[in-house]
Amino acid sequence: MNTANDFRSRLILRVHSFGNRALSKGNNKLMKRTLLLIYKILDKIIIQLMLGTEFPAEIKLGTNITLAHGGQGVIISPDAVIGDNAIIYHQVTIGGLGLGHYGEEYLKKHKGKLGVPVIGNNVFIGAGAKILGPVKIGDGAKVGANAVVTKNVPKNATAVGIPAKIIQARYDNIAT
Repeated sequence: MNTANDFRSRLILRVHSFGNRALSKGNNKLMKRTLLLIYKILDKIIIQLMLGTEFPAEIKLGTNITLAHGGQGVIISPDAVIGDNAIIYHQVTIGGLGLGHYGEEYLKKHKGKLGVPVIGNNVFIGAGAKILGPVKIGDGAKVGANAVVTKNVPKNATAVGIPAKIIQARYDNIAT
């Protein structure tokens, strides 16, 4: 085990947790603003500039998340949802389709295509994978290295390639 990578992963997750708590702090506006300022400084300087990772406090994150290789180069949209026990390798992008620079008419026309991924529990996401748009990655699914996922991945399935294709689905309770 590489202790430097382990330290970086824990640091990213702790700063995320701190920011998440700062966002949800109660009625004291001064306290909330102060905590958010501290979070933004930590996030910008340590997480983004020094570690090259974007892991915003707004992410809905499950428990026991593993950021392999110190979470280097991981970019996750603030609106993403990630379930419990996910393993995320380096250089992974989980986000929307980057439609922020389009006009309102385009956005209205493509409304059903907007959104961000929802990652289930016990999901493995390989190095360099890109999960884009309003897709659902089912519980127990695997996304291969460098796969570009733009469609849903069923529970216990494996998705690989550009664009990603399902190559294997494991089914429980099948006699061999």
